[in-house]
Amino acid sequence: MNILFGFLVFAGIFAVYDALRKVNNNILEQTEEIKKLRKEMKEMDD
Repeated sequence: MNILFGFLVFAGIFAVYDALRKVNNNILEQTEEIKKLRKEMKEMDD
């Protein structure tokens, strides 16, 4: 029973870690897209 509980805790911690990693990657990708858009807009204004 303890092994099952330990495995469930480990799986839960891993799931939270994986979710946070995915959110972080999405934020980084969006930041890069915003930078590209700003650069393109500056080039259009010049």
